[in-house]
Amino acid sequence: MPDTLNNIAKQGENGATMMPIIQGVGRAAIEIAAVLRGAVFRGALGEAGGENVQGEQQQMLDVLSDEIFLEEMRSTGFICAVGSEEQEELLVIEEYTHADYLVLVDPLDGSSNLDVDGPVGTIFSVVKRKSANSERPHVSDTLQSGRHVVAAGYVLYGPSTMLVCSVGSGVNGYTFNPAVARFEMSHADMRIPATGGYYSVNESNKDKWQDNMGDNLRRLKAETGLGMRYVGAMVADMHRTILKGGVFFYPADNKNTTGKLRLLYEAIPMGFIMEQAGGKSMSKDIAVLDIVPEALHQRVPVYLGSEANVDSLLG
Repeated sequence: MPDTLNNIAKQGENGATMMPIIQGVGRAAIEIAAVLRGAVFRGALGEAGGENVQGEQQQMLDVLSDEIFLEEMRSTGFICAVGSEEQEELLVIEEYTHADYLVLVDPLDGSSNLDVDGPVGTIFSVVKRKSANSERPHVSDTLQSGRHVVAAGYVLYGPSTMLVCSVGSGVNGYTFNPAVARFEMSHADMRIPATGGYYSVNESNKDKWQDNMGDNLRRLKAETGLGMRYVGAMVADMHRTILKGGVFFYPADNKNTTGKLRLLYEAIPMGFIMEQAGGKSMSKDIAVLDIVPEALHQRVPVYLGSEANVDSLLG
């Protein structure tokens, strides 16, 4: 009998508590995957006509995915609030303001790939509130370093739908089996290879990178011989990096002087997964998981990969 998401309850000290929340993520993923498959027939591709808090054009599927994820987190009964990349403010779940946990989510990472039928994903993390359960959840509950993350993961919507997650005791991957309508473990104890693989970055921006990253990349390639692969969806690029090795990075540049990726919705969840998979997660001279967030939509530079490759790139 294959292991399912129920297996999470057996993983470490947080597994039993996190299992129903990650099962909720799984339900959201199944629904989002179905929406993605039929989007072209429902006229759901293209822009929604508005901008998110980042000033980016929202795709219709960004909005739909955000709504689906929020509803599934509400249905768990364990989440008091959701912070979403697509929403300016923290979304409090009024029925469960007393609940212990908050979820931070990028509901549809890489949505610019949608119009060319490219891979996209969902990124999430779970933190325990700092405020008293008798109080209304506050944005300050989300402003915790990655060392306080209880669980994190991502969903990759590709040829199959795959949920990769950790509750702090290693990383496991579950693939949705449509024959039985459930996620089954397909990649147990995922570990990033110590050597080999690829570097993954939008190299067309290298002339604009700060911190001498252009020179650092040239040195990395000379030292390691890594080839380049880049999809433009963090979930897809990170998934390949964990399975094949190498390094994924998004430096600060002349336009995005503090970095492009969001600390709470992308950097911390992926940094948590990378470290749990035996890799390294840095934001220049500080570990991603050691950064204490100052705002809900803060951005940072990100360097994620095998320890040797991250050290070579930043050395």
